[in-house]
Amino acid sequence: MRYFFQIISTIAKFVSRYRIEFLLLLLVIPAISDVFKEGFMPMHDDLQVLRLVEVHKCILDGQIPCRWVPDAGFGYGYPLMQFYPPMPYYPMELMVLLGFGFFFPVKVMFALAFVLSALGMYLLGKEFFGKWGGILASVLYVYSPYHSVDVYVRGAMNEAWGMVWFPFVLLYIYRLVSRQGGTHTAPSLRGTPWQSSLAKIKFQVSSDFIYLSIAIALQLTSHNVMTLVFAPTAIIWALFWMWKLKSFDKIKDLFFSGLFALGLSAFFFIPVVLEQKFVHVDSMTSGYFNYLAHFADIKQLFWTRFWGYGGSTWGPEDGMSFSVGHFQWIGVILAGTVASLRLYRLKFYKKSSVIASLVVEPKQSQSTKSSSLNLMILLTIAFGFGYAFLTHSRSSFIWERLPVLQYAQFPWRLVALIVFYFSFATGYLATVTLPKIFKTVALTTLIVSIILFNLPFFKFERHVRVTFQEKLSGLSWENQVTGGIFDYLPRTASRPPGDPAFTIPIYIEGQGGILNYRSGSNWITFDAYVSTDTSKVMIPMFTFQGIKTKVDSKKVITEMDPDLGRVIFSLDKGLHHVEAKIGYTKVRLISDLLTLFSFILLIKLLRDDRKHTS
Repeated sequence: MRYFFQIISTIAKFVSRYRIEFLLLLLVIPAISDVFKEGFMPMHDDLQVLRLVEVHKCILDGQIPCRWVPDAGFGYGYPLMQFYPPMPYYPMELMVLLGFGFFFPVKVMFALAFVLSALGMYLLGKEFFGKWGGILASVLYVYSPYHSVDVYVRGAMNEAWGMVWFPFVLLYIYRLVSRQGGTHTAPSLRGTPWQSSLAKIKFQVSSDFIYLSIAIALQLTSHNVMTLVFAPTAIIWALFWMWKLKSFDKIKDLFFSGLFALGLSAFFFIPVVLEQKFVHVDSMTSGYFNYLAHFADIKQLFWTRFWGYGGSTWGPEDGMSFSVGHFQWIGVILAGTVASLRLYRLKFYKKSSVIASLVVEPKQSQSTKSSSLNLMILLTIAFGFGYAFLTHSRSSFIWERLPVLQYAQFPWRLVALIVFYFSFATGYLATVTLPKIFKTVALTTLIVSIILFNLPFFKFERHVRVTFQEKLSGLSWENQVTGGIFDYLPRTASRPPGDPAFTIPIYIEGQGGILNYRSGSNWITFDAYVSTDTSKVMIPMFTFQGIKTKVDSKKVITEMDPDLGRVIFSLDKGLHHVEAKIGYTKVRLISDLLTLFSFILLIKLLRDDRKHTS
């Protein structure tokens, strides 16, 4: 009985210590409850299960990290996971290995995207506005209509996770810049080959350094486009705080933290940059995916409460919502007004007055002066409206002059960043000086109102009863293995295949038989008995960089099918053992080694940091 009460006491202390976080979880539960209803969910990007199945086959096959998937591309396979951000799929794969099936992990990761977005925004808001400000910003961020669109309409797993890391990146940039401390070479580098080359480079390795690197790495591997469009404002944020805190010496810490993040994500990031030329990406910015067809107008962004489960079309009659959220944009106008009045009071109106008392500054931490906080609010509001401009057709001249921006495909995709900056800035309203009881009642009412006002949007159009076997068979399977088939298709294929891949190798010249055919995630092996003097065999696999074909354990020169780029090679008369595998290139090998080294270094840094703080 004594042990029972000890356990209860321990749990009670834990809950008491993290009571705000538990409160936050309770506030988020209504936003995620529909995810866990019985059945699976229809969504625009209905490829989550397929991608997870493909990653699972890679892991069981020892292809780590997963790059070439076997079933997509109408059964020919292609390098989907080399170019598609993999971050959400590895946690899902862990759940699959633990026996949770393939549907439940997808639901869990959708739900966690909401929960961790809430936590990240709470921590960022709390850093500047206190606990109430953190909660307010967090609720606004989670319960923005566009956050629901990402999950409940589009099923955009990667974009939902891209939204998770925004607040964490800004938080750890600020902490790394603002916190003082001696500089030193990373202790984990001492006694390593890196010590001599870094002996003259002094930089601070702290918890903030480590966590910023992790957050950036997770951002890079969650969503390419979101990282691209978020990076400029994150850099301006860093420069702003280095300027206000007179800590430009921290630029080295930020640089090495970013470099470390690139090392952690090198397995994905470097091949994306250096090997993208080997795959078709032109389809991602043409036709339906051309940015010109997907601008939003002011009504869609700020006024309407329209909700639908349709798609994005040319003009304002889209079947889905691009709303920033009424509480979000009204709140940011109020926050901007308060920040402007406070700046005015600080500079021009220091006499006692009614207005001055309403905008009196709250107590700030030693590292944050009141003028800096007000300027920060105006800066983040400017970020939000800047992204709002980019979603509107008036910004087409910018999109035209920045071709890299066109890979965003949908200008309304930037609503995610509008919502992020507006929600964060609105948390500033919690710093308005009011009597404690009145302030508590007002903020509680506001938070409950935000949830109730937007909660009707947080549900799927319907739930369907479907088994895993049904999901991966028939027309459903065909739709999945051909979905987005031209994206990342090897350039050796002039077009997407119009028919399923043949199941075993075929003779295109000569005659013979195929025996003992087996295939895996990125390999094929079989025995070929050739009955004619010469023959040519085609295997159901696209030609791609890194492919090696061996006949009787000797590497052979292959040809390409001129239509689809399938692998062709010659065999003479007799029995031959054939192996074909898409493996490493120098780029992939170096990228994986960089990530491996960075991961080992991360473990050492975390261990050293724990020793230092304990």
